Amino acid sequence: MIKFGSWSTMLGVAAVFGAVVAGLLLLRPHNRTANRFLAALLIVAVLRLMPYVLGFAGFYDAYPWLSFAPFDLALSIGPLLYLYVRRLVTTALPRHWWLHFLPAAADLLYTVWAFLLPLADKLRWNDDLHRPYIDPAERLAAIVSLAVYLFLAVRFRQRYGEWLAENLSDREEHRQPWIGTILGALCLWLFITAGFDLADGVFGLSYYERFPQYLLFAGIVIWLGLEGWRHSDRRFPPMSAPVPAPVVTPVRDWAVTGTAWAERVRQEGWWREAGLSLSDVARRLATNESYVSKAFNEGLGQNFNAVINGFRIEAVKVRMIETDSDVLDLALESGFASKASFNRVFRNEVGMSPTAWRKSQIQKTSQNLVFGATGKADAAI
Repeated sequence: MIKFGSWSTMLGVAAVFGAVVAGLLLLRPHNRTANRFLAALLIVAVLRLMPYVLGFAGFYDAYPWLSFAPFDLALSIGPLLYLYVRRLVTTALPRHWWLHFLPAAADLLYTVWAFLLPLADKLRWNDDLHRPYIDPAERLAAIVSLAVYLFLAVRFRQRYGEWLAENLSDREEHRQPWIGTILGALCLWLFITAGFDLADGVFGLSYYERFPQYLLFAGIVIWLGLEGWRHSDRRFPPMSAPVPAPVVTPVRDWAVTGTAWAERVRQEGWWREAGLSLSDVARRLATNESYVSKAFNEGLGQNFNAVINGFRIEAVKVRMIETDSDVLDLALESGFASKASFNRVFRNEVGMSPTAWRKSQIQKTSQNLVFGATGKADAAI
């Protein structure tokens, strides 16, 4: 008898929500390719819920032929995550990207083959081979696959952060909290899967004892759907390949060159331009991006972002002491694009908020005036 109780309904609501958001993501005009990967990831997560949505509602009892229905595409979760993260911040997919899905495709072909077997053969295959041997191997492969692709995605995100610091002066404007969110969500998915599979191997969990696992999965689906839709139009600066330096590298004292070029940037006031990039500076210096990067990194021990923001912070500090102008106005005049990015950079550089630093300087000035006046009075006596 088919009956949707509380358990199947809870999972079903999450599944419907995830499917609706996936459909909406496919219609988004911005980040089109990346959103397709995210939509596919949501669909795979929704399909992962379906055996329990249908099972708790009694579908497998009423229709035993549903056994081996191809709902579990776990081997595709890792590749979808990795390619989604890459496509968010690059202009094209890596060559032969489809090769990442070969293991998932092979597993899907096996599942479809088993699903199409006559019911008696299907049940016998499940009892004799699938459940004792193939199913544990599939679970382990899914865990290993997701762990590997999570590692690759995290490493790629780090590379992107390094590229931002090397090429853009306003790195803080392009922080990627959404990428961190999806990596965290899939990391949680991995730990939940591994934990319940381990418990199943040790204690032999029943179908009903696995309900908390799928309830947690349902929460992740809703979380990813909400956040994914919210950030579906977010644009990231596309990471480009570094411009190669000439084959013959000139013999230079990079410390001297870096100091000279940084001084040129300071004197010309280029650092006041919001969104200033490494390519902008290299073009104005009539040189190569690789040389500018080398001069700053090897010569000054700082990346491009740190050099430019160093000039900006020093300018704001001087102006905060000389005037009582609003801090945000001073930050914007010095090239920062927003209050949030300015506050983060200032705190990282100085160790306190701009307001706290300004108060500390006022207090120091007041103390010096008092001590100076006292000293003069003592000298007169």
